[in-house]
Amino acid sequence: MSFSRKLYVIFPAAGSGTRMKSDKNKLLMEVNGVTVIDRTIEAFKQYSDESGIDLSCVLVVSPGKTDEWDSYVKDKDYASMISSIVEGGDTRTKSVGNGVSALKAFNPANDDAVFIHDAARCLIDKDSISRCFEAINEDETNVCVSGVKTKNTIKMVKEDISQGVMVESTPNRNLLYEVQTPQCFKYSILEECYRRAKEDGYEATDDTALAEHYGYKVRIVEGSYSNIKITTPEDIAIAEALLRNMQ
Repeated sequence: MSFSRKLYVIFPAAGSGTRMKSDKNKLLMEVNGVTVIDRTIEAFKQYSDESGIDLSCVLVVSPGKTDEWDSYVKDKDYASMISSIVEGGDTRTKSVGNGVSALKAFNPANDDAVFIHDAARCLIDKDSISRCFEAINEDETNVCVSGVKTKNTIKMVKEDISQGVMVESTPNRNLLYEVQTPQCFKYSILEECYRRAKEDGYEATDDTALAEHYGYKVRIVEGSYSNIKITTPEDIAIAEALLRNMQ
C-alpha cells in the first residue's frame, strides 16, 4: 500500500440554511460556546496535529461571501490550513465542483486523498477521519464514504392520486446504511467524476453518487452516529447533548 502523508479537504459551506429559521448563518451558530464551523475545522486540525498528516483545506462559501469568510478565518488557529476560499454554485454538485477546480492550483498527485466534508457536521471525530484516511490510501480503494447502519425500518413508497403515499416494499434493514461525510476520493478519480458531471450536466446530492454513476465502486467505512449534520434548531440541542455524553 502506498501511503500518502497529504490530505485535502473540501468543506461545502454554501447552503442557504433556511431550515434553521434564523437570520444568522448556521455555521456561525454556537454549540457549547464554539461555532459550528470552528468545531468542524478544529476536528481536522487536531487529526493533522496528532497524525502528522499535511492538511490543506478549501472552503466553498455562498456567492459574494468570500471576503467575509476570509476575514472570519484569518485570525483562527487553523487559518494556515485554509488554502483557498471559493464561491459555490446553485447546486451541491456545482459547489463541490468549484472546490475540486480550486485544488488544481496545489498540483495534487493522482493518489492523494481528498475528502468532501459538510461544514455543518461539527461532531466529526478523529477516529472516523483516521478510518477514512486509511481506507482511501489502500490501493484497491478509489472511493469510500463514512456511514452507519440504519437503525430504523425503511419503506419504499409510491404516491397514489386517490390513496396518498403507499408502501411498495420493505428493504432488508441489514443491507441499509446511512451515509455521512467525509466522502473520500483519490484525487484523479474525484477530478474525473466532477469533470464528466460538468460536461454531462449531471447532478447528484451525494458526492459518491457521481462515482457510482461513472462506474466506480464505493466502499463504506465505519462512521459514528454522533456525526450529525446541523440543519434545524433542534440539531443544536442534540449536538450539545451528545457533547455532554462524550465528556
